[in-house]
Amino acid sequence: MAQHFNITYCIDLNITKKVNYAYIEDNYLEEGFVGYRYRVECTCRVKYQDPPTDMSFLKTIFRAEIQDLCDHATIIDSQDPFLKEIISSNEYTSIINQQQNKPHFILKSSKVGKLCITPFKPSSENLAKAWYEAIREKITTHNSGPDIKFEKIKVWETNNWYTEYSANL
Repeated sequence: MAQHFNITYCIDLNITKKVNYAYIEDNYLEEGFVGYRYRVECTCRVKYQDPPTDMSFLKTIFRAEIQDLCDHATIIDSQDPFLKEIISSNEYTSIINQQQNKPHFILKSSKVGKLCITPFKPSSENLAKAWYEAIREKITTHNSGPDIKFEKIKVWETNNWYTEYSANL
C-alpha cells in the first residue's frame, strides 16, 4: 500500500477590501475600506517516494496565484459601483469582457493603488474557493501523475477563525 504525507505552505497577506459597511467609532456603520491580515495555508497530499520529489514548483504556484496577485492589494468585486470611479470606463469594459472567460482575479493599477478585481464578493469563503480552483488547475497541469493532489486551503481571518475549502468537503 502506498504511503502518503501532507505538506502545507503558509502565506501571510495584507489585503484591503471594499465593504458595504464597516464598523468605525462608536459602532457606527459606514461604507468604506477595511484592512485585513490573512494567513493562507495550502495543503497537498503527496505520495511518498525515495528519493523524494522536488516540491519547489508548489511554492511557485502558491505565490503566483495568491501572494503576487493579492498581497498589498485592494480586492474589489467587479460589480461594485465604486470600481467605475477609480478606473476608466474603457478599463471597466475590458474587465467585464475578461471575466466572461471566467478568470478569478484581474490585476489592475488605479487611483487607490494595486487592485485585484474579482467576479464575486471578496469574502474569505469566496477567496478560498477561487484560490483553491486556480491552484488545483495549475498543479494538475504541472503534475503528470497522481503523486501530488491539492487537498485543501485554509484562509485564516483571525488567530482562531478560518474558512476551509476543499473539493472533498
